[in-house]
Amino acid sequence: MKVLLVQAYLGGSEPPIFPLGLGYIAASVKEHTLEVFDPNVSKNPFEEFTGILSRLVPDVVGISIRNIDSTNKRRVVFYYDFIKELICLVKNVQGDQTKIIVGGSGFSMFPQQIMEDEPRIDFGVFLEGEETFRELLHNLDRPEAVKGIYYRWNDEICFSGERAKPNVNTLPFAKRDGLSIRKYKEIPDAIGVETKRGCELNCAYCIYGFLNGKKYRLRDPKRVVDEIEAMVKDFNVSDFMFVDSIFNVPPSHAESICREMIRRELQVSWSAWFHDAYITDEYVDLIKKAGCIKVMLSPDALSDEILLQLKKSQRKQDILRTYRILKQSDGMEICYNFFKNPPGQSLKAFFNLLFFCIKAKYELGKRIHFEFNSIRIEPHTRLYEMALREGLIHKNESLLYPKYYTNTATSYIDTVFNALLRLKGA
Repeated sequence: MKVLLVQAYLGGSEPPIFPLGLGYIAASVKEHTLEVFDPNVSKNPFEEFTGILSRLVPDVVGISIRNIDSTNKRRVVFYYDFIKELICLVKNVQGDQTKIIVGGSGFSMFPQQIMEDEPRIDFGVFLEGEETFRELLHNLDRPEAVKGIYYRWNDEICFSGERAKPNVNTLPFAKRDGLSIRKYKEIPDAIGVETKRGCELNCAYCIYGFLNGKKYRLRDPKRVVDEIEAMVKDFNVSDFMFVDSIFNVPPSHAESICREMIRRELQVSWSAWFHDAYITDEYVDLIKKAGCIKVMLSPDALSDEILLQLKKSQRKQDILRTYRILKQSDGMEICYNFFKNPPGQSLKAFFNLLFFCIKAKYELGKRIHFEFNSIRIEPHTRLYEMALREGLIHKNESLLYPKYYTNTATSYIDTVFNALLRLKGA
């Protein structure tokens, strides 16, 4: 069987990211003729995609929907429309002889809605797809036999039922040789390494617990570093990002990975998302020795009242303490993510945050960066329930086409933030 795996196109609006999810899928279906295409690193994405379809004549096209849209800064980009363009090209070139399978976190958030909205999709892979996709390829005529599949039967959309999550320590390393990895090497944070799946934090807006489970499934630290070492040796990659939602939770797991990298004397540079409450002077020394050059933090607010509303597990004192520690760490880049107008927002909280950002920028200059984002209302989250109570959305309303949370009592703060970002050119 000939299989073409495609990363969803993002419209050229932001730097491309190596499609790690497709890498894991590709590594799991070695018995088939396989190609992987990322239109985000192509100068002529749709023309190149059409050429691959004509040359390969695939039996199956698998499209990975990583994100539905971007919530960054003031201009939201809706990626979903580009998926329809990819599907149009498949149908124009191949007709109905090619089966279209979609998956990825973006699909798993809205499986029923996407299957209803786009009838040209034959199958949908729900949640983690390495085992599901491989089994489906052998059961295209009876998808009901494979757990974790959305399929069509007599014009109805059916679901075959949930399946157990895969063992992260038995999955093969992500396949990286099917794509021109050199195209990603010069892009900061574009090449990823995964150390675990699942998240035990309960942030009100976050869907990670639904997508990957609310219990951590930890990869063996030695196995993680084996993959890093192979990446360095085989592809000369020395700069990467740990793609976990939070790298340093649980702290002991991340520490073991860092110590193993130090023990092997790997000459690498990396970044990761960190939790403020677990940052100490000793921890910063350890991650620096292991090659960390960028600490990314998503406290989302600088007010205890807002942090409580967001169900964050850190407090303002943790955020300020972490900042003081990182400020003393010469050369290390620091990135913060905050929400523009979250639940519990107030004028006092807004000015406190603004003062913190101005002061930090004055003290650290180019070492520190800030992102100010909107909050997308996503299903299976506490924020969804909050938005329902506040009347921002209705119970039967589809969220495939995005809706964003903004605190109605302080909606003017959204306007102020967007004006400031516009002046900055963001």
